[in-house]
Amino acid sequence: MPGLLEGFLFASVLFFIAILFYKQANEEFQILQIEAERLEEIPQLLADRAPIVVRDFQTPPIGTQEALEKRAGILQMAIDSKTTLRQLLANKPALANYKFTPTTTEFLAKESGLHIWFEHHLYKSLLPNPWTAPLYSFRTELWPDHRGLTKSTAAVTMLMPTQGTAIVSLLLPKMTPYLPPGWKGRPFGSLSSADTPLIGQIQFLEIKIRKGTFALLPPHLLYDVRTAEDSDMPVWTLIAHIHHPISRLAS
Repeated sequence: MPGLLEGFLFASVLFFIAILFYKQANEEFQILQIEAERLEEIPQLLADRAPIVVRDFQTPPIGTQEALEKRAGILQMAIDSKTTLRQLLANKPALANYKFTPTTTEFLAKESGLHIWFEHHLYKSLLPNPWTAPLYSFRTELWPDHRGLTKSTAAVTMLMPTQGTAIVSLLLPKMTPYLPPGWKGRPFGSLSSADTPLIGQIQFLEIKIRKGTFALLPPHLLYDVRTAEDSDMPVWTLIAHIHHPISRLAS
């Protein structure tokens, strides 16, 4: 019995150390780029914990506003007591400042078919190896127009436009002290010197991704997604969060 207890305590300490190590973020990064035909190399590249942009990927013809408009019931869902999703999408100023909830975006991902598509067509390609696959899990979200500032907590976070062109702003976690209170979920472009006195100290990197391209982010990066100015339509972005046991506990 003492030996069993000691083994349990030892395993617990190791797991705690693993969580602490997982929470350590890179202090710098570079963007890696790869063609979709080299998808099998991604698990190895992910070990570098750097953002990866994958080009020339066959995006499914689902998860777009046009596709959802064929299912009137979805667009009639209530966003609040007075507004439906259809009304919100038609009101660009309101849409640009609206904070979608994960409940809504997860619903859109499932109802659009993207959740099932991701599970069967891409998810397993992003895992380290098939032997540890049972330890992993994922959830998906579909964000219309934008996704305000947030922090990547999953082992891998995927951003894939299903329509339009996106600008993704990336910030290292050491930039967090310069952000104003209540920054989570807020559009990065809405920050100003009026509420962010040290805005000039914020260092960030922007990448442009369009349909046929997706980005993979390591944990602990701050990111924001918005519609590019030259986009011919509001961007809709599939965001998939891939977790292993340690990332789930550390989130």
